[in-house]
Amino acid sequence: MSKQKKSHFKVLKSGWNYLQRQGFLSFATALIIFVAVVLSTVLIIGNGAMYFMTEKIKDKMDISVYFNEQVGRDKILEIREQVVKLPEVKEAVYVSSEEAYTNFQKTHQNDTYTQTLEAIGSNPFLPALVIKAKDPSQYKEIADFFKKDEFKDLVYQINDSERAFAIERLNNLAEGMNRIGLVCTLFLSFIAIIVTYNTLRLSIYSQKQEIEIMHLVGAKNSLVRGPFLVQGSLCGLFAAILSFILFLVGLFAFQGGFEQFFMGFNPFKYYLSNLWWIFLAQVAIGVGLGLISSFFAVRRYLKD
Repeated sequence: MSKQKKSHFKVLKSGWNYLQRQGFLSFATALIIFVAVVLSTVLIIGNGAMYFMTEKIKDKMDISVYFNEQVGRDKILEIREQVVKLPEVKEAVYVSSEEAYTNFQKTHQNDTYTQTLEAIGSNPFLPALVIKAKDPSQYKEIADFFKKDEFKDLVYQINDSERAFAIERLNNLAEGMNRIGLVCTLFLSFIAIIVTYNTLRLSIYSQKQEIEIMHLVGAKNSLVRGPFLVQGSLCGLFAAILSFILFLVGLFAFQGGFEQFFMGFNPFKYYLSNLWWIFLAQVAIGVGLGLISSFFAVRRYLKD
């Protein structure tokens, strides 16, 4: 074994020994890092949930253009051909008045609305084009298309039911929650660094004499710093592994309730499909917090 490899092995062994020797302080350090890792993981899964729900609502959105009763099917289909060529349009479906009546009956079986329609004895529904946009922000452009003079005598009503406004509010809500989650994560990470820093300072102070002896025998700063960086990294690594296992078990156990609450979004399946990068993110956050805290905690004991 080369001298450099021996030196690295000695640093790793010393870091592991420090971790064991300072059992309670190491546990306290790992615990605060664990909380920060958990909050970061919640933020990652929360982002996935908000994206899933936003896309699901977007998929259900459409704009309905109702035509006057005297406008024939062929004319509406001709207009449809113009509409599908618009760059904003994803799809446009023709719905006849008969189809609209049948769909309404299926949706409102055995309620007062159906009974009222039957009492009227006629079909009050108008033929329509149901249009989906590629993006919710484009519904205004589609509505403006039908406000041209050529459609003035053909179009009875354009009904977007403020759907674009609803999705915009959802997007704003998602962005707001992401910002709050990010701020909370950064704040807790800052607290974790401070607590870890002070905890490791206690650990380092208890080994002050050992550090002084290392300096007396000519040890380099890297050899003095290394074991404490290893100790901090191990605390972060254990916190990340514990967080990974906790989420894996917890999401599996409660996936049914979560799926119902999040409109079909299954956090457990999302966790599995992004398993490796979530685990790497947890390890990066945990080890990163441990390293940063250890680096600053040991600086005062190094020679200039």
